[in-house]
Amino acid sequence: MQRTVEAMLGYFNQIRQVYANELNKKVAQEKFSPNEMSVLILLSNNKTINTASQLKVILGVSKGLVSRSVEALAEKGLVDCRQDERDRRIQRIYLTERAQPLVVRMKSEIEKINEAFLDGISQEEIDQMEETMTKILDRFTEKGDR
Repeated sequence: MQRTVEAMLGYFNQIRQVYANELNKKVAQEKFSPNEMSVLILLSNNKTINTASQLKVILGVSKGLVSRSVEALAEKGLVDCRQDERDRRIQRIYLTERAQPLVVRMKSEIEKINEAFLDGISQEEIDQMEETMTKILDRFTEKGDR
């Protein structure tokens, strides 16, 4: 296994893609692109992530792809974009009431996917990975503050 940040980011991106594809299969009648599914997952699980710039960084995709995904979700009535009250240059992205039943269904499917994908991986191993990722994030944060 390579010991580089790029390798780790690649692994996480692959996991995110498989995860989104599996979830997309569970809600196939909705016909979402993998990126639209990723946007929905992030918005539903992270209330502080609500701008295209944040989504771009987390998903590791272009701002154009995020914009197209958000636009498609808005056309489906699942997200609403509102101008930030303090900084008019920023558009905040929120899930709509129409998205709530889908989010509830997605969360149920996410639990099943988590059980299936993490079967055979002990809680100790998961805790160790989280501890390691926290250390790495702390180092990146520390280096970024300089």
